[in-house]
Amino acid sequence: MSNLLTPFKKEKQTGSTPTDIAVILRRYFPERALAGILGNIDVETGGTFDFQQQQKGGNGYGLFQFDFQKEAYHKWLEDTKEDDSAESQIRFVAESIYNDKSVPTGLFKTEEGPTARHTQISREGDEKDRVQVYTGPLDLGGEARAALRNSFETGTHKEIAKTFSEYFERPSKPHLKLREDSAFNLGGLLSKL
Repeated sequence: MSNLLTPFKKEKQTGSTPTDIAVILRRYFPERALAGILGNIDVETGGTFDFQQQQKGGNGYGLFQFDFQKEAYHKWLEDTKEDDSAESQIRFVAESIYNDKSVPTGLFKTEEGPTARHTQISREGDEKDRVQVYTGPLDLGGEARAALRNSFETGTHKEIAKTFSEYFERPSKPHLKLREDSAFNLGGLLSKL
């Protein structure tokens, strides 16, 4: 199956094809989610699938046109010592959705050592023990993470495109029909590979 896809080169390529990006998405997301996510990338990049795409007249950047996410993405790049690339952007999104090292809401005390864990404490707990934890490199919130995961497991291409747009992208101009149509069309393309 993958021999039909254009191999992804690790160096910084700019213009890519949907199949180039699908190769990377498959490493991090369920097969069912690929077309919905690709439909969003198609709209966000204006069809270039370029990880260095700059938003015309705005602050958006990359495959997902990071805007409010950009600061968290750059911090994640520093923390992981990764270079900006299509794979880095996709991995950041995946970790924002799937990182279960912490709990989405509430105050927690973090224990130290090799068996470190988060323990919920009461709101009246000792102030020095209070730590607001986040989920992954970008705190989407528990409801958003759950909606995305559920959609990836049970949704149609169009439903996944809509959920990803609403809970991750959060665009000022959704262009939802374009996202859904692109997801539907790309789903057909991916099914032939």
